[in-house]
This record gives sequence, structure tokens and C-alpha cells, in this order.
Amino acid sequence: MLTLEAVNITDKFELVLTPLSDINGMLSTISSTALDAFNLLTSSNDELCSFTDTYTKDNILTPWELDNRDTANTPYVIRDNLGNPVTYDRIGLEDSESYFERIFNKAGICSAEQNCCIAPPPLTGCEANVYDDCDFGTNCAYPCEILRAAILEGYDVYVDLRQKELEMTADLGIVCPSADDYTDSCPTSNFASQYSNLTLVESVQDYKGNIIGTKDSLVNLASTSVGSAMVEVEDFLCNMNISFVEQRYDEVKNDVCGTLGGGLAQINWGCWLLSLSLQLIAILSHVLSVRLKGISEKEAAYNELEFSHNGAEIY
Repeated sequence: MLTLEAVNITDKFELVLTPLSDINGMLSTISSTALDAFNLLTSSNDELCSFTDTYTKDNILTPWELDNRDTANTPYVIRDNLGNPVTYDRIGLEDSESYFERIFNKAGICSAEQNCCIAPPPLTGCEANVYDDCDFGTNCAYPCEILRAAILEGYDVYVDLRQKELEMTADLGIVCPSADDYTDSCPTSNFASQYSNLTLVESVQDYKGNIIGTKDSLVNLASTSVGSAMVEVEDFLCNMNISFVEQRYDEVKNDVCGTLGGGLAQINWGCWLLSLSLQLIAILSHVLSVRLKGISEKEAAYNELEFSHNGAEIY
């Protein structure tokens, strides 16, 4: 009881909860790494693709709210707009993916003067200077198309990793994701259906509470009549440690059942053999006494007289 009472359950469980907190911190780096890679694409700002935007977790899902832009319009011609720059503002109810697809859909660049221009009227020629913006003609090249495709793919990867990060954070339960970012429950409905309605941290905390309650019950038990009985039982068990009784019992058992019993058995069988021998001796003695018995003088004289008389008659 004294050993149990000295155990600090809370400190012991911190050995579990602290690593879980560390894991929660590492989870936040999942989407951060993807966001950093995404910003490398959207802020490349090379000579042909003058993309200068960087985003944070607060505005990447609503990119039209990005601050600190140099102008309300794009600094480059967006393709398919007939030469008219389009605002950075959100158009209608477009989602963030559609917004990125539009914003980074830069016009092409003329590689030659002929057959290259910004969507000309039907009856005019199509000519422009080399390196002018264009969206029409066989000599209109689109060097930013690969970068644009990478930006859109990077955004999809970020959204997917962000969702996984939120789900793992919700199931872990150190903190529950903000309702602005996350629409599911804590834990997620999938986790609740397969495992428990409690998050991982809540399950550990609940288990810790059960352990503390059990410990307190056991410690408090020592102050009750049951505890007193347990002390007496323990004292009795300590005093009942008389293993020498077993040793002496084995020695007596071996002496009585082994040595003494064996001796008595030998005496018993000896008596039986002796009695049989006496019976044989008695029978032989009787036979010998009959066979070796002599006759008296009277019987001898009578026999002689009888023999003489019988002989005289014969003659």
C-alpha cells in the first residue's frame, strides 16, 4: 500500500502524453511543407513568368483575399481575355482551384512577328513584335503552361495533405481543428465508427482517471476494516512460513512408512515362514515317531510264544 500510494500516476502518464503533443506538432508540418513547395512555384518571378504571389494557411483556400498586391489587376496578360487584364478579385462564386487556374493562365509570347497576336478582329492581319503577349497564332508559344500545371497540381496536393493533417489532428485530440478549417467531428466519424467516440488523448486521459480512481480506492481501503483484515492476513501469512514442518513430515513419513514398515513386513513374512517350517517338522516328527517306535518285553515274549505255538501246529 505504501508503495502504491507513493506512485504519481499523473507524472507517469506524462510520459505518454508528452510524445503525443510532439506528434501533434509534427502533424502541422505536413501541410506546411506542401505550402512551401507551392509558394516556390507561385513566386518564381522569372523573365517569362512573372508570378510573384505567396500564400499562407490563412488565405490559400481563399486566395482572392491575398494582401499586399501591387495593383488591383494582374501584372501580366491572362490568356483568353482578348488583351484585357483581369482583376485579382474573385469573379462570381468561383472556388479557389478555379481562381488559381484563371490567375496563372498567362498569355503566350510571340516567337515571330507573323501569325502571332492578341485575338485579332476577323479581317485584320495577325502580327506583333517578338516577345509580345499573345493568345492567337501558330507562333504564339506558352512557356508558362508547365509551371501553371505544376501550380494547380501543387494546390491539389496541399488540399489533400491539409485534409489528412486535420483528420489526424482531430483523431489525436491534443487540439480540435478550427471549425473554419474542418467540418467533421473530433474524433473523425470514421475513427469513431471503427474505434471509439473518444480521441486518442481523451482515451488516455480517461484511462488515467480510471487508474487514479483504482489507486485511491486501494489506498483508502487500508484505512477500513477490510484494510485491517488485509494487514492481519498478511501477518498471518508471514507467520505461517513454517516450511520446516514439511521437511519433518517427510522425514517421519520415510521412517515410518519406509524403514519401520519395511522391518515389520520382514518380521511378518519371517513368522509366516517359521510357522510353515514348524508344521513340516511336526508332520515329520509324527511319521518318524510311528515308524521308529520299539516293542516292550511283554510284547516280545508274547510274540515269541505265539510264534512257537504256531510252529508246533505246523509240524
